[in-house]
Order: sequence, then structure tokens, then C-alpha cells
Amino acid sequence: MKKNRMKLASIILVLLFALMLSACGTTTTPPTDPTESVTEPVQSEPQDTDLVGETYIFTDSTGREVELPRKIERAASGGPLANIMIYGVQPDVLVGWSSAPSNATKKYIEEKYWDLPEYGKFYGNADDFNREALMASDPQVIIDVGEWDEEYKVQLDELQEQIGIPVILIEANLEQNPAAYRTMGKVLGNEERGEELALYCETILADAREKASSIPEEDRVKVYYAEGETGLSTIISGTIHSQIYELIGAKIVVDADSAQIQKGGGTVSLEQVLAWEPDVIMFARGSIFETVAGDASWAALEAISSDRYYEIPTEPYNWLGRPPGPNRMIGVRWLGNLLYPEIFDYDIAQEVRDFFQLFYRYELSDAEVEELLESSTLKAKNNS
Repeated sequence: MKKNRMKLASIILVLLFALMLSACGTTTTPPTDPTESVTEPVQSEPQDTDLVGETYIFTDSTGREVELPRKIERAASGGPLANIMIYGVQPDVLVGWSSAPSNATKKYIEEKYWDLPEYGKFYGNADDFNREALMASDPQVIIDVGEWDEEYKVQLDELQEQIGIPVILIEANLEQNPAAYRTMGKVLGNEERGEELALYCETILADAREKASSIPEEDRVKVYYAEGETGLSTIISGTIHSQIYELIGAKIVVDADSAQIQKGGGTVSLEQVLAWEPDVIMFARGSIFETVAGDASWAALEAISSDRYYEIPTEPYNWLGRPPGPNRMIGVRWLGNLLYPEIFDYDIAQEVRDFFQLFYRYELSDAEVEELLESSTLKAKNNS
């Protein structure tokens, strides 16, 4: 019996020893779990110096998939809005302008960019497009900004095929400005700057929507926009050119049924303007702002006889459109303050300074602010 107990104990010891050896063997065997890759170092985004020559597929606002370099050092502008946005986000990549800065605009643009090549607009069968100048600039990408349709989408594809350079479009109506700046920042490799400008735009738009929502329908200001040598070229309600007015709670008196439609707007008669009896008239630069009060036909309008007419600031670009670009952000604040000063209660001079500092990196003097707003502030305040 004693021998049996000793034999059993020996067997148990052998089994325990075998189990210990098995456990030790398991700890030294490489794991077979398929998640083992998580223990490997995660590959980080390569540094800029490693990205030269590498590409990715970018889907532009038209839905076109375009292969772009990850690091863009040379970009061409496809139009006036692209001029402004590229300069605002990453000016050093600009290799040329679709239209060179005017003498008035140059004041707000760093001098080293003044004499970049000018090659015109490539869309709409423009006859000022200089393909040779564009190709000589050797851009890695051509960027256009604005609206589009299917016909323009085809033009983008055709140009890209003809010249062998990526061509993209970033859509940017008023409400899309924040997204457009973020996209531009990503494409040009300066997402921080794109985000900074996008946040400013979001703040402006959200504030305007909130303030305009408090304005009763019956109190909304009726506006006629006048441009051209007769003041009878205008903009149409419900279009990209009327967005600011509608955002801040004003009404453009001209609709598509009441105008002779032309590209970017339409024409009307003075009799129509008299019948609409607008509360306020906004004049584009170069129209009849300076002489309208002396014209008996126009002076029959209460807006003229009561000094409720203004000239839209245009430096460095029009604040309400023409082109409908980023300057509309300060235009939102200016127009809201002009038409509804008790609701859009801003220190407009400071708002203008802040905008120019952020978007153009330009510090305005008090005299420059006064000059910008000379014909575009409440006359009641000016005459007090």
C-alpha cells in the first residue's frame, strides 16, 4: 500500500513538471494573434521633404478626381476669386495672376507679388487667356474658385488634358467660404492658416444669421443695386450676387422676371426703379454716385432726396461682390451696420482694421479706414 502511494505521488510530480515545461514553452513562442500588427510602430505622415513627387487623389467641388502633388510649391490662379484666396492662404506658391492687381489693390499686396505674370481667365472661352504665359510659369496645379456648371466641368477636363497640368475647382459661394478656406489650406499645405480664415468666416456668417432672424418681414429694407454709366445695370435677387443682402435681412427689389437678364445680373429701366421705390440705393464704384443727386429723374426717388444712397467700398476688391470673394466677409458687417445699425451694432472702423490685418496682413491707419468708408457710412452720422 505504501508503495502504491509513493508510485502515485511520483506520477503526480511527473505530470506537474510536464505542465510547467509546457507553460514555459508557451511564453517563448511568438504570438499567433492576428492583431499582432498593433505592436508595430505606427507609420507617421512623412515630412515635407519626403513628399516631393508623391501624389494623392483630390476630389474637387465638381466631383472630378484629380491627382495632385502632396507638396505644392507652384500654383496658378484660375480667376479673380482664386487670386484672392490663394494669396490669403499661401501667397508664396503663386506663380501668376489671372488678372494682375490694380494700382489701387497693390497697396494691400506685398510688392514682391506685383509683377507676377498675368495670363487671363481660361474659362468661358475668354479671349485674354495667355496659355504660353501660363505654361512658362510651370505650375504644379491650376486652382479656380467659384461657381460651376456641367459645361464648365467639361472645360476643366479639356484644359487639363491639353496642358497636362492638374486643374481643380473649389466652390465658394457665401455660405461655403469656411469650407473653401479649409480645402484651400489642405491643398496648399497650410491647414492652420486655412482654419484661421475659415473660423473668422464662420463667426461672421453665424452672427449675421442670428441678428437677421430678429428683423420682422415688414421692417426689412428694400435695396436697389446700381452699376454702370446709367445706374441701370443691377443684380438679381436669389443669386450669388445678392447673397449678402439676403443674409443680413435686406431685400433686393429686382427679380429675374423684372429685368433683362445678362451675365452676372440684368438691366432695368428708371421707370421700374421709380415704381419699386427702394428704401436704399447702393452704387458700385464707377457708376453715377457722384452725380445722381443732380439728376432730376433720380432725385424723384426718396432714397436719393433723403441721402439714403451709398457707394460700395472696393479696396482691395468690392466688399459686396464683383467678384463675390472673401471681401464679402467684411461686407457682411459693413452692410448690416449700415442698414440696421441698432441690430448690427459694431465699431465698423475696428471691424475693418481686423479684417485687413487677418486677410491681407495689412495694418490700416485711421486715415486709411476713413478713406475706405468715405462714401459708405450713414450720412446722418457724417453730417452730425
